[in-house]
Amino acid sequence: MRIKIIISIIGCLVLSSCEDFLEVAPESSFTVDSFFKDENEITRAVNAAYVKNRAIHQNLQWRFGENRSDNTSFQFNASDRGGIQNEEFDEFLMTPDNGAISGYWNEAYDGVTRCTFVLENIDPISFSDPQLKSQRRGEVLFLRTWYFFNLVRIYGNIPLPLSTASTLDGALSAEFTEQLSADVVYDTLFTNINEAIGALPASWDAGNFGRATRGAALMLKAKMHMARQQYAEAIPVLQELETLGYSLLSNYRDVFDPANKNHSESIFEIQYSFDLGQGSNFITAFVPFNSGGDLLAFGQLAQSRAGQNQPTQDLIDLYEENDERLVHNIGFYVPENSTDTIPWMKKYAFELLDIGITDVNWPMFRYADARLMLAECLVEVNGLDQTAIGIINRIRLRAGVSTISVGTVEELEQTIQDERRRELAFENHRWFDLVRRGEAVEVMTAHGASQKNQKGIQPTGTVSVDAYTNIRTLFAIPTNQIIQFGYNQNTGWE
Repeated sequence: MRIKIIISIIGCLVLSSCEDFLEVAPESSFTVDSFFKDENEITRAVNAAYVKNRAIHQNLQWRFGENRSDNTSFQFNASDRGGIQNEEFDEFLMTPDNGAISGYWNEAYDGVTRCTFVLENIDPISFSDPQLKSQRRGEVLFLRTWYFFNLVRIYGNIPLPLSTASTLDGALSAEFTEQLSADVVYDTLFTNINEAIGALPASWDAGNFGRATRGAALMLKAKMHMARQQYAEAIPVLQELETLGYSLLSNYRDVFDPANKNHSESIFEIQYSFDLGQGSNFITAFVPFNSGGDLLAFGQLAQSRAGQNQPTQDLIDLYEENDERLVHNIGFYVPENSTDTIPWMKKYAFELLDIGITDVNWPMFRYADARLMLAECLVEVNGLDQTAIGIINRIRLRAGVSTISVGTVEELEQTIQDERRRELAFENHRWFDLVRRGEAVEVMTAHGASQKNQKGIQPTGTVSVDAYTNIRTLFAIPTNQIIQFGYNQNTGWE
């Protein structure tokens, strides 16, 4: 972990409103002692704590949640080998110094620190509305729990700093350098998220869309229970979530349409705004690299390192013929003067408003996911649960496909996981679903064999002979962290 001293907060204190994420003040203007003076400055620091989540989702979360799984791979470009670390990430060939591994660690712990600075400085500040003060505290407790949750499920035993360090000796203390077991980490996270649930509102007014709500905190708590395979404990949390007024939209495409942001199915969206100069550009990484200007606009050409997060044939085949989710989620590009059909992830491919820029939000938590989570928990606890079957059928009917009937618990369990893949594809859940269910090694071994068969093995094909042969469910502790702090490396990465 990078040493966190006073100056590390300077870059955090750059926001004046929930929407105005990029209003940067001169770094020399603030120190911790001079900044946290009133509720406005606390709010700016809270807003800054959200920024890291947006940065993580822009470039990293989809690599860990989708590209690592059997949902997506990459479009091989023989003329651009500079992105080989991305390919190694997908094929289980990475080393501990892979940029994505260290990048996620750094971004998430930076987010942790931003949250902790608020928690350390909010108590003496007087707010005109005491309830708002409690809510601000709830927001950063939610965000810090989210950052830590991803760290523990990605890296395993991790440091759990719950304070900030203002000296070098403090930053090298046990709190910042000791790796704690996942059990210990989760105990603390459950305490924190319970406090967040009690502090957060059920909703915010329109001027505060994008802030964490009680529903978002409940969703996170349920995900933590499921990560621990505590299905019975997750059920009442998800049932409480159902009382907060969420509902499925009638049309799948509308869930992601930027003209329809923060709707009744949205539990937590990562906000982007073209009008405020903060549009989203992740779609440019997902179009085929050889699509030229056919899929973009304003004369922009696809970059040679595009074609990322490419849907696998296995995922494509999972959709039924008339499934509206297939039509919306996956495009099929045929280059001019070619018979090749190239699948690409077009879930977020709405109108471009400028070169490479859209107004699309990223859905982090939504109600369809919560419903499918509840269905899974009910089956794990009750077996052939009719409520669970009803949940699945409601989601399938929206997609335009027929309802299901199942004969055994095992069939129903598989049906739920298949439905999660179809419904939540490219929303960064698949890898974590495989890991928490203990299915990652088996599924990814089969996926690797399929990839080699479809793409061929090098040198005549594009897949390394060693790909998918060392499937590890925990990622490496970054090399620089091992060197600096002497952390124990995870098994299989030594």
